[in-house]
Amino acid sequence: MNGFIAVHCGAGYHSDTLRKDYQKTCYVACKKAAQALNEGGNAVDAVEKAIIELENSALTNAGYGSNLSWDGVVECDASIMNGQTLHFGACGAVSNVWNPISLAKQLCIKQCDNLSLGRVPPCILTGKGAKTWAERMGLEIVDDKKMISPRAFRNYKHCKRKLKRYSLQNDVRFSPLDTVGAICVDSYGVVAAGASSGGVSLKHEGRVGQAASFGSGVWAAMSRDGTTPSVASCTSGCGEHLIRTQLAKNTAESLMESSPVISLDKCLKEKFLESPFLWDVPERLGGALSLMFNPQIGEGELLWGHTTKTMCVGYMSTQTAKPKCIMSYLPPKVIAGHKAVVSGVPFNVPTQPYPQFQWEIKTEHSINGSL
Repeated sequence: MNGFIAVHCGAGYHSDTLRKDYQKTCYVACKKAAQALNEGGNAVDAVEKAIIELENSALTNAGYGSNLSWDGVVECDASIMNGQTLHFGACGAVSNVWNPISLAKQLCIKQCDNLSLGRVPPCILTGKGAKTWAERMGLEIVDDKKMISPRAFRNYKHCKRKLKRYSLQNDVRFSPLDTVGAICVDSYGVVAAGASSGGVSLKHEGRVGQAASFGSGVWAAMSRDGTTPSVASCTSGCGEHLIRTQLAKNTAESLMESSPVISLDKCLKEKFLESPFLWDVPERLGGALSLMFNPQIGEGELLWGHTTKTMCVGYMSTQTAKPKCIMSYLPPKVIAGHKAVVSGVPFNVPTQPYPQFQWEIKTEHSINGSL
């Protein structure tokens, strides 16, 4: 299947010495997603495969290598949204699950299940309940220590020393915001978006960020009759800021207002930087990776924007040999958290008619089954 995939390694403060490593991580993630599409997978499958690769990297704040909580434990958030069904699946503050995005995907898929006794399939699970559910799904469960990378442990110790020495609040400048995300459109015009995060460093146990919050971390939607463009978006930055502003939903829907670049810039300014919900926040740190696709003509536009110093982005089409990966920077002398920079590129995906959509209803065979 043809398609277009885009990924990011986070909107935050990326070291120049690791720039090529971040770009390589995005490169491999794009290739994995494109492979999934070429092997017959859909947009949701491609997003999962891309984020698995990002979670497995020690460079990112997702899955292995995530920021540690105050007690030195990895607790992950992840979500995925299918733009065709509009279903959403997420897990929050979950430990020991090697790839949280796979747990989120399974929750999303099982929204169509028909449970007995009038029960409703969960779309969000947290903590121990999420881990138990992942075990029932056969997902890989690992020991706490296996989730901790040497880099994350060093940062944890550094932040602890800073707080003890200077009695500082938890400053995001000492907390990598390398939340990861991916968006995809396949040749049927189906869009999907996913996000995964370890949260801010030294967070309180049980804290859930935007990566597991509906409308804040991911958004994907498409027209059932193909008369309006499909849109998808995933966000990165300070989770509390993104939750208050529902940035994923707002950025995705803004793309249909006028020129996508102008619309995204306007959205970041009016719905984030100038948001009344952030009246008490001095530095508004966030970013979004978004796309709009017109299935009638097979043309789309990929955009990214951020108020942080940097944002690492990669993208590719199944028709190209290799991805393009860039590090986006705020202009010189621009203070992070006060202004946004927006860029974008056009893309094409050969489309094909989608079979008439039918809801897939599954019947639970046992009350004590996996759900």
